[in-house]
Amino acid sequence: MSRRYPKGLETRERIMETALLLFAERGYSAVTVEDIADAAGVTKGAVYYWFADKDDLGRDLQHELYERLTTLAVAEFDPEGDIVANMRRAFDVFLQALGTSGHARFFLRDAWIIPALDEAGRRDQAAATAMVRGVLSAAIARGQINPVDPDALAHVLVGTLNEATLYVLTTGRREEAERVVTLLMESLRPGGPSWAGAPTAHDEPRHDAPLHEAPRRAARKE
Repeated sequence: MSRRYPKGLETRERIMETALLLFAERGYSAVTVEDIADAAGVTKGAVYYWFADKDDLGRDLQHELYERLTTLAVAEFDPEGDIVANMRRAFDVFLQALGTSGHARFFLRDAWIIPALDEAGRRDQAAATAMVRGVLSAAIARGQINPVDPDALAHVLVGTLNEATLYVLTTGRREEAERVVTLLMESLRPGGPSWAGAPTAHDEPRHDAPLHEAPRRAARKE
C-alpha cells in the first residue's frame, strides 16, 4: 500500500497486513498472535498494544476491509439519479473491488463463518441497513420504486446483497449473482409484474394464519 501513517499507526498497519496474509494462506483458526508478531517483525507486546487478542484484530480487519469496499461503492451513487441504477452500479463496483482485493477476499470469505467475528459483521450490516433505508425512503417519496415499507425492504436488500457477495466469494460465479441481483432490483420499479398484490407501506397489516396451519389450508384447497 502507498498510504502513509503516523509512526505508531505504521506498526498497526503492518500487523494488520501481515495478519491478513497469514489468515488467507493458513486459515484464521490456524494462525496465532505469535505467528503474526514473528511474521510482522514485531513483539507480541506490540500486537497486544493495538489489539486485545486475535479476534479483536480479526474484527478490526474485517471492518476496515468492508469499509474500504463500501466507500468505493457509495462513491458511485448519484444523489439525483435513478435509485435502481445507482444500486446496481454500486453493487457492481463493490464486486469489482472485491475481485481485485487479493488476499482480502479469501479472509472475508472465511470471516462469514467465524463466530468470533460475527459481532463486527453485524455492526457493519446494521450501519449499511440504516444507510440503505434512508436512500430507499427518499426514492419511495420520489416515486422511483414501489411504496413498500422502507425498513423491511432495506433489511431484505442488505441481507440479499450479503448473501450474493458470499456466493461470489465461495463460487466465483459473479455474473450469475449479478444477473439475479439485477432482476431483484429492477422489480422494485413501479408497475413491475412481480409486485402484483404485494402489500404497500399504506396497506393495513395482514393477520395471516400461523405457519403451522399452512399445511391444513393447502390440504383443504386440494
